Amino acid sequence: MSSSKLGTVEGIAFILIIILNHLVLNLPQNILEHCGSSSPLNIIFITILAFLFLGLILKLWKPFGNSDILDISEFLGGKLLKTILGILFMLYFIIISSTVLRNFSEMIKVVYFEKATICLMLLFFLVAAAIANRFGFRTITKCNLIIVPIILLNLLIAFFCIFSRFELKRLFPIWGYGLNETFFSGMSNLFAFTGIGYLYFLKPLLKNPSDFHKITYISIGISAFYLLLSVTTLLFSFADVLTINEISPVYLLIRGTNFGRFLQRPDALFILGWILSLMSYLSITVWTISNIFKKISKTADTKPMIYCFCAIIFVFALIPKNIAQIRFIQDIVFRYLTIILVFILGFILLLLANIKYRKKHPDSKKEVLNDE
Repeated sequence: MSSSKLGTVEGIAFILIIILNHLVLNLPQNILEHCGSSSPLNIIFITILAFLFLGLILKLWKPFGNSDILDISEFLGGKLLKTILGILFMLYFIIISSTVLRNFSEMIKVVYFEKATICLMLLFFLVAAAIANRFGFRTITKCNLIIVPIILLNLLIAFFCIFSRFELKRLFPIWGYGLNETFFSGMSNLFAFTGIGYLYFLKPLLKNPSDFHKITYISIGISAFYLLLSVTTLLFSFADVLTINEISPVYLLIRGTNFGRFLQRPDALFILGWILSLMSYLSITVWTISNIFKKISKTADTKPMIYCFCAIIFVFALIPKNIAQIRFIQDIVFRYLTIILVFILGFILLLLANIKYRKKHPDSKKEVLNDE
């Protein structure tokens, strides 16, 4: 059984693939639109808040041992609460993944395949995710473990290559659009840490649940570093990043670089890496949705449901009519869905579960709950 579970490095890669796919699209641009030249400062601020939140969440998780958020919700409110929460998270993952898929497909279509239909582009990625899920969870995570370092190196090289274009004067004014946008309304940029939503379901998947703290902090720390790097790079090197609509700003930066006579279009190599990254992201998301469905429906085998979930993601991905609607979903719907479901509802649920647990176990506050 342990052979089908995740080691520490695999667990970190499991979370990192989520944030990386948002970075190569429009997450940095969304933050720049909100904060302007104070975006790097805002990233540092929300990173501190994210770590404080994680510390609190991990402390609240202690009494529940190797449980995930669904097990804890069942302890708190029975099967009804577990089912409602499971459906909410399934819808959340479907909406977010379908938006990421549609956005990336639109970019690929504009850059390389202008005559291809968007349906064909979407099916290309979803068929790959369905096939990966047919091979099983272990195959997905092993492939992801190979892809994540490639993407991390991919982005580092990209940012390093455009270092010479940096203009530090774009960091000023240091407070950007104001203190409110940087620190108060800017707190909504916590939505950038979408990997926390997947952390809620990670602990039972680990070979050593005691590594959960380590995986949590390392994965979010690396995510924060790359988020800061991407936002700072765009700010320092791209004067009109806020006017870009159809193509990822990160891609445009890379497209303007070359490595001499023998590699004058490195963007093609970066795009190949990002395609693999999106496939891995979709595979993990489809598996996570299937696993949630399995827990709330008590279904023994969810493999036949894989195609259903891929079809649902496909339908949701077709709903936006244009780039403007995709941007609205990413910047507004995605932002507040994450804040409400992942940060507010998740915290309230864990807090109430702790209160109930301590009432039931007044003399054993450190007792671990594995199966209530």
